[in-house]
Amino acid sequence: MPSDNNLKAKTAMSTILLIIVAICAMSCKECPTEQPDYDIYLTVEDIFCTSVVLNVTLPDSGDVSAFALDRDDSTVATYTCHDDDTLIIDEGLTPDTDYICRVRFLKNGKTMSESDLISVHTMDTTSHEFAWEINTLGNYSSILRDVWIVNENNIWVVGNIETDSGTYNAAKWDGDKWNLMCIVNADPKFGIYYFDENDIWMISYGYPVHYDGSSWTLYRFHEMGIDASALALWGKSSSNMYFVGLNGSIVHYDGSTFTKMESGTDVDLVDIDGNQDGSRVFVSGYNYTGELSGQSVVLELKDGNWERLLSSTGYFGDIANGDYGRYMAIRVFGNTAYLTTGATDLLMFNCKTRQLRYLPKNSTVMGGKQLESMDGNDFNDMLFVSPLDLVFHYNGSTYYQDDYIDKTFSHELYYLKIRLKGDIAAVFGTTTVSGFIAIGHR
Repeated sequence: MPSDNNLKAKTAMSTILLIIVAICAMSCKECPTEQPDYDIYLTVEDIFCTSVVLNVTLPDSGDVSAFALDRDDSTVATYTCHDDDTLIIDEGLTPDTDYICRVRFLKNGKTMSESDLISVHTMDTTSHEFAWEINTLGNYSSILRDVWIVNENNIWVVGNIETDSGTYNAAKWDGDKWNLMCIVNADPKFGIYYFDENDIWMISYGYPVHYDGSSWTLYRFHEMGIDASALALWGKSSSNMYFVGLNGSIVHYDGSTFTKMESGTDVDLVDIDGNQDGSRVFVSGYNYTGELSGQSVVLELKDGNWERLLSSTGYFGDIANGDYGRYMAIRVFGNTAYLTTGATDLLMFNCKTRQLRYLPKNSTVMGGKQLESMDGNDFNDMLFVSPLDLVFHYNGSTYYQDDYIDKTFSHELYYLKIRLKGDIAAVFGTTTVSGFIAIGHR
């Protein structure tokens, strides 16, 4: 028979075991159900003077998710998203200012996870003030159509310059005076693209012309079996050039061969631009008259093919239905393409996020004027002209009307285009008595 001591020991061990089991059971009941992992990420897509575009990524968070945006020490907004990636715009910021941002994933009003903190520095605004020097070139019927600013002592213009001594189609500013030139023939020149002093392209009545440092060569498309007529040009080098023009024509030059590309449109193409590394290229165009009168398109180069990004059938468009009117000038900075349109001051398309944004018409400053030609250094430094009116500068936050040139001339002006490089600007076109170019210094 077991001794009393053994019985007591077994009883004690059983009691201890029961206590441990009870404690474990109670502990398990008190433990919350294990929550799934929720990740949330925040990246910056675009930075402007008074706003930033942020991309919020919520992988595996369900069909409908909520998150909060924190800026510095406060929560500025909460959002509901239906996709893994959501674009948000944080507005009302101060130019040239540092901000710290993060986003928090919310479930039933509680924070389940939060992103890493990111630092954002808004763009600074630029000065509106330019001091203009105005020159006339040629006599009646002269018109300047394009310009290239190399530096303050090297500026080229092209067009049609009629003088008492003859007809010219280009002129070069050497820091002291304009030197008139007749390049290849007397035909008007419509565009210029300058890589260096030994590598210059122009458009001569629809055909490319190239200077190699010793001579100019005219390339006649029709002699190559190419049905095309160029109005504008752009490229990263002389072995990667694009020429766009009438009836939707686009021709690419690879340094040895001109090849016509399919554009998918018969609309006249009037402008082309790409970003610094050439990864984003866009074309805009419209028709004034004919069967396609009023039609307008924007094309995007994707994987070597041109795809239609936007189209319109009216001058002023209908924003509520995604129609922004006539698409005119285009400029590309980084991953964003900027367009002047019939319905807005400025339309912005982000290539990465595929999002369109626009600035409403600024009637206070511009009085409903139509912005047509534009150029700039970046979003915070753009110049615009309204053909029969004035020059406008946008500094990333406000528009400024510069009427110095208009007030200085005693004759009616027609502004054709405007260019900006650094702190040097050029606006040019024609008057009732001559061609003109105004050089601005900031």
